[in-house]
Amino acid sequence: MVSRNPVGLLLLLWFVLPLAAACGSAPAKFPDVPSPPPPVERSQIIVLGDIDADEPTKKVRRFTPLADYLAKNLAEFGLREGKVRIARDIQEMGNFLKEGEVDVYFDSGFPTLAAKEISGSQVILRRWKQDSPEYWSTFIARRDSGIDGVEDFLGKVVAFEEPYSTSGFVLPAGTLIQRGFHLKRVSGAEQSVGPREIGYFFSMDEENTVELVLQGLVAGGGISNQDYQELPDELMDQLVVLDRTITVPRQLVSVRPGLDPALRQRIRDLLIGLDQTEEGRILLKGLKNTRKFDEVPLESQESLVQLAELMGLVSNE
Repeated sequence: MVSRNPVGLLLLLWFVLPLAAACGSAPAKFPDVPSPPPPVERSQIIVLGDIDADEPTKKVRRFTPLADYLAKNLAEFGLREGKVRIARDIQEMGNFLKEGEVDVYFDSGFPTLAAKEISGSQVILRRWKQDSPEYWSTFIARRDSGIDGVEDFLGKVVAFEEPYSTSGFVLPAGTLIQRGFHLKRVSGAEQSVGPREIGYFFSMDEENTVELVLQGLVAGGGISNQDYQELPDELMDQLVVLDRTITVPRQLVSVRPGLDPALRQRIRDLLIGLDQTEEGRILLKGLKNTRKFDEVPLESQESLVQLAELMGLVSNE
């Protein structure tokens, strides 16, 4: 005969009865989970672009607030999001513009015009970068070097910044070629050149150019007037400015070919109006102390034609 444990039966009933009641009741309701938003299509994104092979994430951080601002104020055109895309070089940026992967591109004159040749992009505004609407290049040498003018560079080696630099290469190199000097690229300061040649190599940074000149490793160099004016007094006292180049816009804004004209106009209006509001001024300050965006004046347009001529001379050298 099987014995029965009354305590065990009570415990069993205590667990089973509520479970049975729950099974017979209405199903439990869970909170509604919202559906994920549909993916954002390329036509709903405004993409800003720049070139930087060394520190692309730095440029992304710098331009993202502006991309977000433009997207927020361009909702009427179906835009929902702003992004930033950084190219490694001019060719890649030209391709991005040509293929519609970048809508608005910010850069100095030489890369802008070179990308325009590749893509058919259109310059729409001037950018007052670092509070300046325009700049030029200066030829510098050590004050005690005995070099009095750029003609004294003959038979010697000078330093330029990098191949993609407007003020650190195209303007100074193009100006020398335009004046009839023959330039020869060399691998370093220690290389010798002919008596009727000016050798040059790339220092890869304007600070390096200044240091090479101060150490007497090169006869001279080409840097922007802004870079020169920012030098400490004790360094400036050791240098002499031999000559200068033409003046060109500090930076330019261009848009990809095929951009809706109404959208292009609205982008222009938004950028031009940034310095008129507190929000806009904060954005401008984050863009390397940009003072404002404005129309490209006639004299600046003419200087871009001259810059294009210098670009041609440099590329043919």
